[in-house]
Amino acid sequence: MSGSGSRLPGDSESNDRHKSEERAEARLSGTLGVRFVEYVDSHGVAKSKVVRNALDEYLPDSEGSQYLLPEDPELADAYLALAGDEKRVMTVDKAESVLCQETHPNTPKKLIREEVLEPLAETPFLTVSYGRVALPPLTPKDDLVGGDGDE
Repeated sequence: MSGSGSRLPGDSESNDRHKSEERAEARLSGTLGVRFVEYVDSHGVAKSKVVRNALDEYLPDSEGSQYLLPEDPELADAYLALAGDEKRVMTVDKAESVLCQETHPNTPKKLIREEVLEPLAETPFLTVSYGRVALPPLTPKDDLVGGDGDE
């Protein structure tokens, strides 16, 4: 199997999962590495599954969200990165920094206000005033659909 790289049984050139999926590698040191190994050993789960689940929880993803979000997926991801369970108020600079790091890493910070914050401010999800950004708490969809207890 010369040149097969890290293909698994059943993989072939025409059906190579590595061409259509992202691959990530990381070294875990210190207490994070210890916690990771202990979790994998005690729960009997695959390391890759633990990493995928952790990334899924950490990275904003508006698709399939349990919360009421802006219709535009890009704005929805930005809102998820900024909002929380409680009302939040932060400076515009802090909001721009969060969005540059979490949802728009390839967008210069100076464009975040124009391309993300201003469009979000035109929705009921965010207000920009006097250099500050205010966000209401995340609203679960269940609170709006069938959540009144009249069943």
